[in-house]
Amino acid sequence: MSKYVEKNLGKNETIVKKADRNGLFLVATWIKGILLCWLLLIPTVKAIIATVRFKNVELAVTTKRIIGKIGVASTQALDAPLNKVQNVAVAQPFFGKIFNYGTIQINTAAGEYLFGAIKNADAFKKVIMSQIDQFEEDRLKQQADQMAQAMAGAINR
Repeated sequence: MSKYVEKNLGKNETIVKKADRNGLFLVATWIKGILLCWLLLIPTVKAIIATVRFKNVELAVTTKRIIGKIGVASTQALDAPLNKVQNVAVAQPFFGKIFNYGTIQINTAAGEYLFGAIKNADAFKKVIMSQIDQFEEDRLKQQADQMAQAMAGAINR
């Protein structure tokens, strides 16, 4: 991986979980590429392109946001604060259920982001959802502390 997530961490921010990707996602593409290479090498080229795309996807949940990147020459980046995530969904095709991978769909106000071939996609979704809950709890505690300090300051005057 290109360490996109590590390069874009903010102050006091740590990675909670990075998404692992399942290489079995590429098996069918490579089988077609090898078996049909006599057709002007198009299936083989498609398999190589799919592999390069596969290798250039990153997704992680931090203590403050979800960070992700898709692509090589043309990239799409996700950098969404946890409180701005509207929905997280998982889609698993037939082979995804067998080999335990899926596509994670993250919806924010800025748009929809799809990250394919994620190992244990349901477990990763649970990590995202629990981190969103934890972020909200921490935010409420911080607000309560600030309110208590303001009230204590007003009483002491």
